[in-house]
Amino acid sequence: MTDDYEIFEGKIDREELESRIGEKVKEFQGLLTRAGAISIIASELGIETKEKPAEICIKISEIIEGTMNIELVGRIIRKSEVKTFTKKSTGGPGRVLRLELGDETGRMPVVLWDEKVEEAIALEEGDVVRIHGGFAKKGINGRLELTLQRRGGVERSDERISIDGLAPKRAEIGSLHEDMGEIKVIGAVVNVSDVREYERDGRIFKVCSLFIQDNTGQARVSLWNQNAERSSQISIGDIIEIENCSARNGFNGMEIQTNSYTRLNLNPDIDGLSLPTIDTNVQISDITSEMQFFSVCGTLVRAYEPRTFERDDGSQGVVASIEIRDETGTCRASLWDDKARIVQGLPEGTGIVLEGCRAREGMDGVEISIGASGRVLPRLPDLESYAPKPDGLARVIEIKDGAIKAITKDGPLLLLTEEQDFSSGDLVKYDGKMERGGLRARSIEASNEEYPLLEDLISPPRAKIVEMAPESLVRIRGLVRQVTPTSDYKILRLDDGEGMATGYFSGEVEAGREYDILARTFSNGGNLEFFTREAERIDNMDEAYRLLELF
Repeated sequence: MTDDYEIFEGKIDREELESRIGEKVKEFQGLLTRAGAISIIASELGIETKEKPAEICIKISEIIEGTMNIELVGRIIRKSEVKTFTKKSTGGPGRVLRLELGDETGRMPVVLWDEKVEEAIALEEGDVVRIHGGFAKKGINGRLELTLQRRGGVERSDERISIDGLAPKRAEIGSLHEDMGEIKVIGAVVNVSDVREYERDGRIFKVCSLFIQDNTGQARVSLWNQNAERSSQISIGDIIEIENCSARNGFNGMEIQTNSYTRLNLNPDIDGLSLPTIDTNVQISDITSEMQFFSVCGTLVRAYEPRTFERDDGSQGVVASIEIRDETGTCRASLWDDKARIVQGLPEGTGIVLEGCRAREGMDGVEISIGASGRVLPRLPDLESYAPKPDGLARVIEIKDGAIKAITKDGPLLLLTEEQDFSSGDLVKYDGKMERGGLRARSIEASNEEYPLLEDLISPPRAKIVEMAPESLVRIRGLVRQVTPTSDYKILRLDDGEGMATGYFSGEVEAGREYDILARTFSNGGNLEFFTREAERIDNMDEAYRLLELF
């Protein structure tokens, strides 16, 4: 008794200590030893103990709220992805991972935070693990869960635990019914929506919808937060395996719901898998009024001004009409809400992809409609092949301030080097690494290989837009009608008085100005477009505005 009371002296008297010990043992229904009760009471009073607190090794069904220093052996039934977030208290980064453990008596979530996450990264579903230093509390959904105390941890165990029905069972879409949980569904992606954000209780949530199809039917899939962010990697026609999901009755039949434990596997290698083939792109001439969830790839011919309207619930909506053309014909499309706003920023003549289309019979033939479940995407070209290469050949234009201004077949290039023993017109072979401001040359030497002369590279033939040929280097001059910024470059709409073309430029450019452009031309879905790293503004503003009025 004296030894038990020594660490509590000055905090509580002996009688109160004995009373608390009795209450703790009673609270834990005889599962707690006297030493364990003393350890818990000391922790509650903020008293440091020299010995490690006694741990209580119990079964899941025996855990009650408030139990501390729990030791539990269980099998991992489900494991979530690691979620990153910003801590409100410090503004620093945080991580969280959830496990669902099971034993012969039940199941329980285990939540691991920050450095504890690292201990579970290598663990897999089906592993038997030992949890120590656990604390039982109710989560935000009211369900009892374990978190790890400062001295807690998780590790693999050699003990054997047998639980029936661990692996998610595959369910066909046609067999889904209300309250099915922990299932696996495999289907072909028919449609992918944009990611939407909304706020609830001060937290930002992200959601995205997929439509998938197997040989028995079609279903909507709701993806949340990190899974929603992965939707940018998902394309129509992909095969997707959704593990640890559930089914519920939605507005249009059975829907598939995901959660923090859900895993998405794109295009898995599964023997004997047979799924319907999804048409990723439909030509305009092949569209019929009963078609749903298809994609169209074409050129934006015209975008009409959007109009607002009031829905039955009093909310405001937006709709805009566009005309899109491919090599087989032209079609009108109605875009709703955010889709209507997206297309207003694109110049006419831009290649676009419409996903999640629904066809209907209009006044002038078949029309397309795209709502919340569809996507409108600019058909942006892959410009990687036109980016400065880390090695190759170039002609020297001039040497200045520790750099060589050079030019290649694709356009200007600044070589950052201390090597200065070259003259204008020399051909050099370089190798280096791109960095801010130019290419840092590791090696650079003279070359006598076959290559266009400097004057041919600097002054390629001038061309009218209507005369341009694909895969050529030309100089064009015209008025920039429209500029649309993207994350990587600006989309230009250039008018030379006889024709218009779409171009891509990473520098600064203004609408309403005339520019002289060194352009590398290419074909993008049937459209002749250009890429440039050199657009020189012509400062005769009066001439530019005169051209604007003339055109």
